[in-house]
Amino acid sequence: MKKLVLSIIFLLGFSTTSYATGSAGFTISLADVKSDVSDDIDNNGSTDTTKSLSNDVVFGSIFLERAVNDNMSIGIDFIPFEAEFESRSTTQASIKGAGTSTTGTNKGTADVSNHLTFYIQPQREINDGLKVFGTLGLVRADVESKVQSISSTDKTVDQDLDGLKLGLGLKKETDFGFVKLELSQTDYDDISATTSNNTKVTADIDTNILALSVARNF
Repeated sequence: MKKLVLSIIFLLGFSTTSYATGSAGFTISLADVKSDVSDDIDNNGSTDTTKSLSNDVVFGSIFLERAVNDNMSIGIDFIPFEAEFESRSTTQASIKGAGTSTTGTNKGTADVSNHLTFYIQPQREINDGLKVFGTLGLVRADVESKVQSISSTDKTVDQDLDGLKLGLGLKKETDFGFVKLELSQTDYDDISATTSNNTKVTADIDTNILALSVARNF
């Protein structure tokens, strides 16, 4: 599915049409980031602990968009800074030699950067420049996962993060460009990191986003 979405965007982006109009703008988003985190203590394929987290994040992004025709637009959206998408901490008592016990906090974070969304937006006018649209997008980002444990060596893992975005919104054409309001959901692939004591931590991240965009035509 993701390869199909990217292929459609690529082909539309290089299609030749005298209609095509370019736009550049910015977006302010309110995101509800939901994470289902699981720990596999001995990395044997079984889940030992699970935890569901929710985190509200406000962020901005910039985008370029091209209207291929009256009923189709394509674009690319970029978040120009790093955001913490997931964070988890738990208290643990570790039994060491001679029966001594050490208590501390285990912590895991996932910092996302270079977040890009390639999207297509089929749309239909419903009233005098007001359009309803859908969004189908492919998301790519870099993620740095950090795992800190009192019973093992801290570990940092750099990974690629892929996701699929679906959205629905309203778009109002203006004299200078357009304004959009969109509700969307992005389903990211799982990310994981394994500590030196063979504990595997896996996070399944999804986001629900309400976004307001303003663009100017060029």
